[in-house]
Amino acid sequence: MLFYGDLGSGKTTFIQGICEGLKVDPDIAITSPTFSIINLYEGIYPIAHVDLYRLESFNIEELGLWEYLNTHIMLIEWAEKLTFLPKEDFLEIKIQFIDETTRSISLTGYGEWFELLKALERDAKLDK
Repeated sequence: MLFYGDLGSGKTTFIQGICEGLKVDPDIAITSPTFSIINLYEGIYPIAHVDLYRLESFNIEELGLWEYLNTHIMLIEWAEKLTFLPKEDFLEIKIQFIDETTRSISLTGYGEWFELLKALERDAKLDK
């Protein structure tokens, strides 16, 4: 999952919710790995939480993150700094700060994520 949004828009908070849903131990602090670049968490699935804020543009291979693509759920903050993502199935999550209590969130899926979002949209229409 690729996260986009200005500083303070809620990327890390969104990721905290994902980690909670994936049953990461609630005693583990889910914080943005701004200085360590990557935090690893164990839940239902292994999670790799990446923060590219302090870095220049890189592709995921240059960062040594290639090994995590097939073994972990990748949650990447500041994804606009990636020049290349060598995987076709990913979800872009764009968070826009509206005010202190309001955000606008848009989801764009590619590959399997596109199909999943299309099915969710269809199901939502059926529920109305």
